[in-house]
Amino acid sequence: MFSRYHCRRSLTKRVSAALSIAALSVAAFNLSLCAVAQTQQDAPSSGSSSADYASLLSPDAGGSASASASPSPQYGRRSQQQYAYHSYRSHFAVEAGGGFTAPVLDTDTEQTWGWNATAGVGYKIAPDLAIMGEYQFVRTGIPDAVLAAVGEPGGNVHTWSLTLDPVLTYKNTGSWGGYITGGGGFYRKLTSFTQPVEAIGQYCDFFTCYPYYYTTNVVVSHYSSNQGGFNIGTGLTFGGWNSGKFYAEARYTWLDTPGRATEMVPVTFGFRW
Repeated sequence: MFSRYHCRRSLTKRVSAALSIAALSVAAFNLSLCAVAQTQQDAPSSGSSSADYASLLSPDAGGSASASASPSPQYGRRSQQQYAYHSYRSHFAVEAGGGFTAPVLDTDTEQTWGWNATAGVGYKIAPDLAIMGEYQFVRTGIPDAVLAAVGEPGGNVHTWSLTLDPVLTYKNTGSWGGYITGGGGFYRKLTSFTQPVEAIGQYCDFFTCYPYYYTTNVVVSHYSSNQGGFNIGTGLTFGGWNSGKFYAEARYTWLDTPGRATEMVPVTFGFRW
């Protein structure tokens, strides 16, 4: 009798404990669901956050949205300014060089070989076409036969010019290029005859001065002429950096000097950009 009662009591305790655990589990689960629901209700949804962020970036929104959208036009204006500056530089052309000059045809009886210096600036109408304003100075000697005929021991010929010269490039890609050029303008030619003269100089140190003698050429007579002329030639470009290139060119130059035309070929080496 006692045994049966004891077993029933033990079974009742176990069932009561199981029911209590189940009830506590259900209550805890319900509390968890309530907490999650409350958290979602209090926090902003991801969709509304994206919408709010998009509204800040929208150009139609006011206030801070306009400030956020303003950098884009500023960057656009800056790019246009940089492009305009680069475009301006790409139209600018400059050259400088020097070399030797050879008289040709009948001029070689009146002048000897000499040297030249050239400089120019211009405007590039297109990548393969430029208009250059050039200054050139040429110095040559006078043959001994001419000096003997005039009775002077020495002399020289100076020719300088200001010309307008188009430059047409027929190859401007790769390691080398080529161009043709020619033009005309104003030429001035000055022929001078000289004689050597002894002169006295003076050298001084901390204590005293000492005389010394030296020889210099003095112009005793000269002849000048102003006239028009033209030039035409071709050149090659190579090396360099960016848009600049080294160049070598030769031009036939004709001057309408009184009595007989002056003809020569300056050969020039330099840099053009």
